[in-house]
Amino acid sequence: MSNVQVYNDMNANQLMAMMGSGQQQQEEMTSLLPLLKINYQDEDADGNELKKGLFVLGTGEDAVYAKEVKIRVFGDFMQYLHYDAEAEEVVNRSIIHRMGDEPIDEKGTVRCGRPAGKDYHALSDDAKKKYTGITCFRYLYGVVSMDGATSTGEKKVIETEPCLFRNKGASFLNFSKEVIEGCNSKGVMFQQVDSTVTTQRHKKGSVTYFTPHFAPDFANILEITEGDAEIMRNILETIKVVNDDVRQKHDESLKSKQSDTKVVEAVEGELVDDELGF
Repeated sequence: MSNVQVYNDMNANQLMAMMGSGQQQQEEMTSLLPLLKINYQDEDADGNELKKGLFVLGTGEDAVYAKEVKIRVFGDFMQYLHYDAEAEEVVNRSIIHRMGDEPIDEKGTVRCGRPAGKDYHALSDDAKKKYTGITCFRYLYGVVSMDGATSTGEKKVIETEPCLFRNKGASFLNFSKEVIEGCNSKGVMFQQVDSTVTTQRHKKGSVTYFTPHFAPDFANILEITEGDAEIMRNILETIKVVNDDVRQKHDESLKSKQSDTKVVEAVEGELVDDELGF
């Protein structure tokens, strides 16, 4: 990946701190990496039958499905996305950030206009409707291995493929509870463990959904190699590409709002002058 020179002088500990290491925290549309997610489709574009609840890596003809995967997470980040269901498109996005960072967005606001976590969850259901479509995703950047198959049944084995695993809602805190807390108690970084990940099926009324669950391999603590450091540099550069674009649009939105405000103030001033007969 290009232009990673800015991170080349960082040692492994510095890189892990930037990647959202658990001991530093108190907590496909923009990705340049293959997206790992839980499948919710009954069939693919060609009508091949698919099973819900499987993991799927990639899209289209390149997609590979598996009942479980092994993932080693190198980076733990978040991003707010505002999806307009009627237009079927993302209309705003924040920077990809760590806990404690200010998640500015493309429209010149923060969190795509949604209140901060505790304030949002304290709202009534009716009040929350105002923010429908604005979701905070947890982004787990890492490498994935899987013994899977395509939608046509062709066997595919994936070995340590860089990916982005996106989580939200009921899945948001599972990585913290099942991996980071265990790592903290053992005095290791989450980048030093592989986890086997499976899905659990839930049913709430007429809605069926799945959550991922991590089983970290604490019996085999991994050393951080120069190859691992290079993966972290590449992930940081991937994030930088997205964030540079968001920040540019954020600044442009603020300038546009300031310009609009000056126009309104000038017009209002003229109206007052007219009213007073000046």
